[in-house]
Amino acid sequence: MTPETLALQHTPIITFGYVMQVILSLLVVLAFIVLAAKFVLPKMKPNFNGKIIKVLDHVYLEPQVSAYILSVGKSAWLVAISNKQVSKIDKVELSNE
Repeated sequence: MTPETLALQHTPIITFGYVMQVILSLLVVLAFIVLAAKFVLPKMKPNFNGKIIKVLDHVYLEPQVSAYILSVGKSAWLVAISNKQVSKIDKVELSNE
C-alpha cells in the first residue's frame, strides 16, 4: 500500500464543515421557497372577474369539484363545476348588507 492510500483510509470523507455547508445550503433553499410562496405566488393568482361576469364567491366541495356564485348584471347564479361538467344549480338572492 502506498502512503496516499493509507492517508485516505484514515481521514473521514464527511467532515463537520461539509455537513454545516449542506445544512446551510438547505436552509437557504427553504427560505427561498417560503419567500416565493408568500410573496410571488399570490401575485400570480388569476383574476376571474370580467367586465360582465364576476365571481362573487367560491368554495371547494371535494377534489376537482367547486361551487361558484356568479354575478351577471343584477342576477346571481350558483353553479357547480367539476372536471367533467358545469351545472347551474339555482338563482341566488343577494342581500344588501
